[in-house]
Amino acid sequence: MKDENTRRIHIPWSLIFNIVILALTGFLITFFVFSEGGFIDLINSGLKINIIWLLTAVFVHLLNIFLDTLIIYLFLKETCEDMTFYKALICGLTGQFFCAVTPSATGGQPMQVVSMSRMGIPATKTIAALIQKFLVWQFTLSAVCIIAVAARFGFFSQFLDAPMWVMSILGFVAQLAMIAALLLASYCKPLTTRVVNWVIDLLGKLHILKKPEEKKKSLDETLTSFHDNNKTLNKNKELLIKVYAITAVQMMSYFLVPFCIARSFGIECNVFDMLCAQSYVYMVSCLVPLPGGSGASEYCFSVFFGAYFTEITIKSAILLWRTIAYYGTIVFTAPFAMLKSRKSIEETLEENINEIPS
Repeated sequence: MKDENTRRIHIPWSLIFNIVILALTGFLITFFVFSEGGFIDLINSGLKINIIWLLTAVFVHLLNIFLDTLIIYLFLKETCEDMTFYKALICGLTGQFFCAVTPSATGGQPMQVVSMSRMGIPATKTIAALIQKFLVWQFTLSAVCIIAVAARFGFFSQFLDAPMWVMSILGFVAQLAMIAALLLASYCKPLTTRVVNWVIDLLGKLHILKKPEEKKKSLDETLTSFHDNNKTLNKNKELLIKVYAITAVQMMSYFLVPFCIARSFGIECNVFDMLCAQSYVYMVSCLVPLPGGSGASEYCFSVFFGAYFTEITIKSAILLWRTIAYYGTIVFTAPFAMLKSRKSIEETLEENINEIPS
């Protein structure tokens, strides 16, 4: 009979999840390197890779990260006199890292708030800036996806199997739903408050959410702060135009990575078609709640870019694309994301929560 006092070993689900993701990542990298038609076979085939185009792929991705930082700087400079580009750079790189390693990129913004708080920028101002930045990104992304669907859906639809049809439709609908939700949250505070309060009441009745009345009060204060900052943003038309233009360039620079990889293999391709294909990949893979859309991103790439790459180049193209745009991002930004424990995050947010205007 076992001793009743024997302590059981508790393995947190987060650790199990991370182990599974690491195993999946390791498997995918091994597969794209050593399987038939993989990177080893590409090297042995004698195909000459154009290093200039490959370095261009790295450059456009770094440009994407730089422009992301610039947008953060422009937004926070409006409300924080002591805002510097260095602080924005740390914030941007921290967000890039935690977006890459958390499911559905949910960890990026909270960690950015903590990072900026430690550099003396009030949490409420950072939250407002990040919300505004997210709005601009989502509006721009939806516009790009609508253009891609309208312009090239007939071409890409011939390569779609049943699962990809479903995922493509769901991805497009999700983008439209996100736009509707953002417009609702941005310009209709009473309706937004009623909807979210109804959800809080429901969660309270189901005993999923504790202290629903306190949550309602906190929500109302947050929504008030958001709408006040949103009005301030809308008044600055020059800043809006500038940020939307920079975001469009940022998005295109990120979407250009596959095109540069294709050119490095000597593949002739239309840049507009490649941009449309990458927008499809991004739109569909965002539906998968795994860090970096692992598995789904690779599968979507093989489907939408299958018309451009050959059997001997497609796996290597996926490997290079993920290495530059995902794994490389993690390695590059990791030194800037050395934060303390979760407890310190909660303490930082608790210290700043009283700054939210009522």
